[in-house]
Amino acid sequence: MKVLFKPQSLFIISSVLIYFSIIQFGWVATWDFLRVPAITPPHFDLRFYQYGAAAIEYGYNPLRYGPKPWIEIMMKTNSQIPEYFLTHFQIAHFFKIYNEIYFLIFANIVIIIYFVCCYKIVSLSKNSYWVLILFFSNAQLLGIERTNNDLIIFFFLYFSAILPNIFGAISYFLAIIVEFWPALAGISFIKKKIKLYLFFIALAFFTYNFKYLGNLNPEIVIHLSFGSKTIESFLSLIFPSLKIKYFFINFVLVSLSLIMLVAQKSKFFDLEFKNEHSELEQRLFLIGATLYCGLFMITSNYDYKLIFLIFCIPYTKKIKNIFQKYFLMMSMIISSNQVFLNEISLKIFNNVINSTLLSLIFKSIVFIILLNLLINYLLNLFKKISIKKILFG
Repeated sequence: MKVLFKPQSLFIISSVLIYFSIIQFGWVATWDFLRVPAITPPHFDLRFYQYGAAAIEYGYNPLRYGPKPWIEIMMKTNSQIPEYFLTHFQIAHFFKIYNEIYFLIFANIVIIIYFVCCYKIVSLSKNSYWVLILFFSNAQLLGIERTNNDLIIFFFLYFSAILPNIFGAISYFLAIIVEFWPALAGISFIKKKIKLYLFFIALAFFTYNFKYLGNLNPEIVIHLSFGSKTIESFLSLIFPSLKIKYFFINFVLVSLSLIMLVAQKSKFFDLEFKNEHSELEQRLFLIGATLYCGLFMITSNYDYKLIFLIFCIPYTKKIKNIFQKYFLMMSMIISSNQVFLNEISLKIFNNVINSTLLSLIFKSIVFIILLNLLINYLLNLFKKISIKKILFG
C-alpha cells in the first residue's frame, strides 16, 4: 500500500487519470476541471508549426500566410514572425506535420517524452513530492495543455544535463534551434572541456537573435506571466503616472539578491545544504536557475515557462534550514498557480489585481533566491577551481 503513495507511483497514477479523463470527458472538460484555461483545437501552441507547414504545402510564404492567429497578433503590434522560424516550418513540412494525424502523433510524442523526463527528475531523490506538486500546478499543466514548444526545449535540455558530453552538446544545440534563449543554459557545461566552444557559439547565436526577443511574446497577459517587464506593465496599469522601467526593477531585485548574499553571515540568510549535490543535480539547477533568472530580466514570459523551475527542485530541496527550504518551495508553488489564485481573487474582490500582485511578489522572491544560489554556486566553484582552469581546463 505504501508503494501507491510514493511520488513515482502518484506521478504515474495522476498522469494516467488525466489521459483517460481526456478520452472519456473531452479535452476542454478535463482541463477546466484542473483549473487550466483550455483552447481548441487541442495542442494549440504546437499548431504554430502545423500552420506554417500547411502554408508551404499550399505554396504560400509561411511567415506571412502560415500560423494565422500569431500573424494577426504580430500585425496588431507592428511586428513579424522571426525569419529563423522559416527553417522550423520547412522541417515540419518535411515530416508532413500539416497532416492532422501526423501532427497528433508528433504532439503526443512530445508530451510523453516530457512526462518521462519529469518522472526521472521525480525519481532522483526519495520522497520528492515537491517535483510532483510543482508538475501538477496550473502553470506546468498549462504548458502541457498548449503543448508549447517549451516542452521540447525542456527535454532537450534534460538530455544535455544527463549526457554532459558530445551527445549532450548536440541536445543543447537542438534546444537553441527550437528557440534561441535556451542558449543561456550553456552554463551547465561549466565543468566540461567543451564549455568554451559552446559558450562562444551560443553567445554569438544569442546575440544575433536578440533583436527578435521582443517578438517572442508580443501580447502578454499580465495575470498569466512573469518577468520584470510584466511587473513594469502591472505597475503602469495600477499607477499610470508612475514611470518605472523594467531595468530599474531588475536593478532593485538583483541588489536585494546581492545584499542577501553579503548578509549570509547571518544564520537567517545563510543558505547551507545538508548533503552534497550530485553532478546531475548541479547541472539541472544551473539550467533551471539561469533560464528563470535570465528570462525574468530580459522579457515577459507566459507562466508555462515556469516548467523550468522543476529542474531546480532536486538541488534546492537539500537546503539545510527547514524554513528557508519550505519558503522557497512554497514560493515556487504559489508562483505556478496563478490561475487558481485568480479564481479566488475574482470571487472575493471581483478582479485579479490582488492575485496578480501576490503572484508577482512570490515570482520576484523566487528570482532573488535563485539568483543568490546561482551566484553563490559560481563563487564556490571559483574558490575550488581557478578561473583559468574553468575557462580553458
